[in-house]
Amino acid sequence: LPAHKVPGPDGFNAEFLRACWSIVRQDFMDVFQQLKGRGFCKLNQALLTLLPKRVDALELRDFSPICLIHIVAKVFAKALSLRLAPKLDHLVSRNQNAFITGRSLHDNFVLVRQSLKMLSQLGAPRVMLKLDLTRAFDSISWPFLFEVLRQYGFGSRFLEWIAILLSSASTRVILGRLISRAHETGILRPLHPR
Repeated sequence: LPAHKVPGPDGFNAEFLRACWSIVRQDFMDVFQQLKGRGFCKLNQALLTLLPKRVDALELRDFSPICLIHIVAKVFAKALSLRLAPKLDHLVSRNQNAFITGRSLHDNFVLVRQSLKMLSQLGAPRVMLKLDLTRAFDSISWPFLFEVLRQYGFGSRFLEWIAILLSSASTRVILGRLISRAHETGILRPLHPR
């Protein structure tokens, strides 16, 4: 977990966890086991609020959004991502360059520039199309994704933990002293690996 981040709604941050891990480690393990049957609901609920960029902030552009997340959910997600990370290079196509260790988003810019240069050299009329798959995360076929993970050797226990984390995520918005109801994040329910 990154250092020097704002604590979540529970008041804990990564520095606390590092300093006290030998004391709280078993408590975290116990919480994970208890949550398996009940889900994360409250602990996987982010609080979204706006921080003013300047004293006289009035318009939306004068604010920065910040999302506060419970430390238990952060640790849980990090543990799962660390188990998944070594296999990402084989799971994700080489065409996808962002957010995978050893790959760079800048490679896509180089590819586009080289493609444009090649099209220009060909001389004949050509078209290059840029597609932006907005909200792609919301349209993922979760059963397919779980089947891919299963085929790559991830066990049912790991897949169940991923399902618990994804299906229990929600966000509440804080405006002044008002707190909204929980908004589910674009994950379709029920989500459970077969």
